[in-house]
Formats: sequence, structure tokens, C-alpha cells
Amino acid sequence: MSDNGPPEARLGNADYQWGKFDPEAYFQHYYGEPHPDDERMIRCAIAAMKQAPPIGAELDVVDVGTGPSLIPFLCALPRARHLTAWEYADGNIAWLESELRRKAMRSQWRHFWNVARQAYQPEYSLSDDPMPLLREKSIVRRGSIFDLPERTWDAATMFFCAESITERPDEFGAACAAYARCVKRGGALAAAFLAHSAGYLVKANRFPALPLSADSILKAFAPHAEHLKAEAIGIVQREVRSGYSGLVFLSGNAR
Repeated sequence: MSDNGPPEARLGNADYQWGKFDPEAYFQHYYGEPHPDDERMIRCAIAAMKQAPPIGAELDVVDVGTGPSLIPFLCALPRARHLTAWEYADGNIAWLESELRRKAMRSQWRHFWNVARQAYQPEYSLSDDPMPLLREKSIVRRGSIFDLPERTWDAATMFFCAESITERPDEFGAACAAYARCVKRGGALAAAFLAHSAGYLVKANRFPALPLSADSILKAFAPHAEHLKAEAIGIVQREVRSGYSGLVFLSGNAR
């Protein structure tokens, strides 16, 4: 992990005003115009989900720190018996519940679902509209990543959570450990992380990120998972979106 200042200068999760996080502003900024990196990330997540054991069986899947995004659910839906969004912020919970009630998908979700459908072919023949099945299979639960129950789900996804809730390496490590331990031994892990980010703005409010590389992410997960793979996606010098200049996608199986 990169050194972003002395420990006393680093702000932790509790130092940020998460009540000021605007989920709709985040959605519009980060997903208003789909980016090729998003598409590659989805394909990576689906490759991991297709291989999640037991292959061919329906899985109980959790997404940790879901935030204002349906991408995790779209990636896991074809394999899922049940989908749980484990989310801490009240605003994000309200946004997710409202989004799942919508009769028609936003155009962005339709675009990402088309990417997901193609990635699941030829093994799966999927509907044009995933929303009825999403509503049937999904539940949104309020909880902190640090309070995840252990050995509960068959597979877990996480998109831009553990590294974007703190500047402190110890909290990041604890979040990664809790995430890895929430699945049964051997269960699939599929997670995306901001690469080399120093934080991000949502409607002029600053939120944290811990600068990471593929090596530092692998090091954080090595005690908790095996068969680890990390792929760098779209890493560039300049920011593409606030706090985003590429990502690292990690897959593996819980120890």
C-alpha cells in the first residue's frame, strides 16, 4: 500500500460525514456515461461468478458496500439463489430500494445488462429485462463491512468499497479480512478496487481512498484467500472521473 502521510494525518472511516454522500449525484457522475473500464470490470466479475463453486448450482451471494449501483447484482444474478446488498449508508439503502422498485431500467443499467448477458453466453440464455428477477431475489440489509457475519454466503462481490471508506491501511486490512471471511471456505471472491486514488468528490464533498496497486491488494488478501488473481484495468495518469484513473480487479477463493 502506498504511504499517504504519517498515521496521525490519515483520516479513518468515522472521520467522514457519510450522511452527506449523495447517491444520485454519485450515480450520475460515475455511471451516467458508461465507460469501457466498466464493461471490462463486468466481464471479469462474470468470469469469476461463472467459476464460483459449486459450478452450476445456485448461490447465495452478497455484495458488500453496494452503494448506488446495480452492477454487482447484474453480474451475479444468473448464478444467484438470493442476492444481498450489505450497505451501511441510509441514503444508499433508500436509493437502492427505490431503484429496485422502478418499473423500467435506466438506460445505463440496460447497457450494462447487455454486457452481462453477452458475457454469460453461451451457457446462459437470459431475459432482456432482469428487473423482475432482481426484485424477486434481492434484499438490502443495513450493516457495516466491519460487522459482516462469518462464513455465511457462497460467494461475495465488492466494488470500490474497502479502499474508498478510509485512508488508514489498518482499516483497509480489517475491511478486506471481514469481506473474505463472510463467505464459506472455498467460496468465490470477486472485487474491484480503485487504483492509486487519493480520494473522490461527490457534490463538492470529499470522501477518502487509500492509494493501492495490484501488489498491495494481493498482499492484503494473501492471508485470507487462495488462487488469487489481480488484473489492472484502464490505468492512466490522469483522472477519468473524480478519484478514478483505473482499477484493479481481484478474484480468488476464501481460505
